[in-house]
Amino acid sequence: MNKLLRNSSVLASGAIVTAILAPVFAKGLTTAPAPGFAPDDACVGNARHLAQAVLTYAQDYDGKLPPTDTQAHFQAVVTPYLTSPSVFTCPATHLAYVPNPAIGGHDVFEYRTTSGATVLFQDVAAHRDHLSTLAFVDGHIERGGVESGNPTSINRSHLRQIALAALQYVQDNDEHFPLMDTAAHAKAALSYYTTGEYVFQSPISGQPYEFNTNLSYAFFGSILDPTNTFLAQDAIAPPGGIRAIGYADGHVTPNTAKPTSGADANRLKQIGFGILRYSQDNNDLLPPMQTEQGFEAALRPYLDIFVNPLTNQPYILNASLSRQSLASLPDPSNTWLVKDPTINTDGTLFVLFADGHAKARLYHLAQHISVGPNNETRLFWSQAEGDIALSRLSATGVEFSRATLSQGAGVIKSIATSPTGYTRILISGPYTTSLLTLNPSFYLTQKTDYGPYDGWGPVSVSVGGNNQPRLLWNRYDKSSAIWQASAANDYLSDKRYALASGDIATGLAVAPDNSQRLVWTRPSGEVRFWTLAAAGDILSQSGVPPYHDWKAKSVTVGPNGNTWVLFAGTGGSSLMTMSPTQQRLNKIDFPAEAGWTPQEVGVGADGYARVLATNVDGRGRLRIYNNAGALLSSHEFAPY
Repeated sequence: MNKLLRNSSVLASGAIVTAILAPVFAKGLTTAPAPGFAPDDACVGNARHLAQAVLTYAQDYDGKLPPTDTQAHFQAVVTPYLTSPSVFTCPATHLAYVPNPAIGGHDVFEYRTTSGATVLFQDVAAHRDHLSTLAFVDGHIERGGVESGNPTSINRSHLRQIALAALQYVQDNDEHFPLMDTAAHAKAALSYYTTGEYVFQSPISGQPYEFNTNLSYAFFGSILDPTNTFLAQDAIAPPGGIRAIGYADGHVTPNTAKPTSGADANRLKQIGFGILRYSQDNNDLLPPMQTEQGFEAALRPYLDIFVNPLTNQPYILNASLSRQSLASLPDPSNTWLVKDPTINTDGTLFVLFADGHAKARLYHLAQHISVGPNNETRLFWSQAEGDIALSRLSATGVEFSRATLSQGAGVIKSIATSPTGYTRILISGPYTTSLLTLNPSFYLTQKTDYGPYDGWGPVSVSVGGNNQPRLLWNRYDKSSAIWQASAANDYLSDKRYALASGDIATGLAVAPDNSQRLVWTRPSGEVRFWTLAAAGDILSQSGVPPYHDWKAKSVTVGPNGNTWVLFAGTGGSSLMTMSPTQQRLNKIDFPAEAGWTPQEVGVGADGYARVLATNVDGRGRLRIYNNAGALLSSHEFAPY
């Protein structure tokens, strides 16, 4: 066994019948992780979840780590912080992780400079590949001495730690950088400010990072442009040729993270701070707010950001408050100054109030559809806090009932309805993936949790004629897997696919005969289609060359086995149908509509296509087309 210590619009009243579906307490609900799939990745996933739970415990107990004298004691106090007690057990060895007895009850701060080298807990036995999993006090996980996870993300995380460590060093040393003529000297000076010496080595190349020798002993104030002055970077360009770079101001490129609603809230708070400073300098008056130009000109000395970072649209100003005295407002905490122009894609709409706080209004947005054997459409709504709702639409798209399904469940990735009328909902949560089953009466009958599988993310679910769901998963290394589960959602088997570099699987649909359609996209924009046998073997292939910025948004299979693919881009959208052998049958083009983006397609037993589109203002729309592309009906759904 490895050592435990290691060096180094709301609908009109009565128009809709609304119900609350029992969340997860129906008979037969299960929460056991699926055995057999990626046990090594599942072990790392469990370890990551457990390490986070331990650190959350420490936050709740003044920094003190939980008792680790026995496994029983350790598990008893940490269990409330976990989604399932099964997280204590390694899925590869089926043995409980052993905590480090030397650290129980100690303050996390005691390991400030060694947290990346102090074991928190570890496997009690090696896996079949003779490697073991170890978790460390700083929260990172290793297998066989190598940090686990997406190497690209870990690489950026390392450089971010180094860049921030350099700024902390500068603060402690009269605004001067340390000696950085070699990687070893930089590590010696900065390691105290990081979680361990391991962060000074690239997980991609295995080589130390390259440091900017010109910054050795440099005075921070003498750097003309810290945002464009590199501090450390990959010594060797990784595959793809794009180096990760940490800069003197602490930021790292490339930054692949998409802005979230938190960025919107922070931007509004910055604007609020700018307004406060303007008011202090201008006799307590608010700035001119009748036009965007006048508002920006007045606040330009205090900030230079005036648009929503998620939409790049200017905010709406409360023109009635232009040039009013801030002190004259009777209730600043309930007087709005600035707000989002539209609902964000996650259903949030932020408002800045005169006392400086920003608050979100939460809306449910139409997100996914599936079509049942009776041609009814299931329309699923989701909201930023994970609430899920379900609408039932008639064969012509008219809504006749709506129900709250679950609260705080997670992010809906995909939904699918089987020929027997049972609907599966694939949900991605913080640590586990869940598959929910609704019966034809829309009661929740089954909930099965899978994972966590470190590095794997769920993409979509589809169900064939045998009522057995298939789940498509992608891994950070661009490999993909298709699960076959039982009618009770239990994992049965999987088929792995190693795609070419840069290719990514984006959709899966299962035909009534249980054959499968896998869609994947190449970096060039070309879209490839595979027809797979029920067991996953490739039967035929075809492709669509890149066309402007159009992307394959959704794929489904009709009752006759034909494949329907929805493409969409800034120039419009199209519906393409292909035979079971991937021969193109028809293509219907639709012009672009301002504000609308087609999202998903579903086909009923009538052979008609249902297309869900969403608007930038939060509205949803369902249109039904016949095989010739003629519009049969159209209905809009307001966020609520």
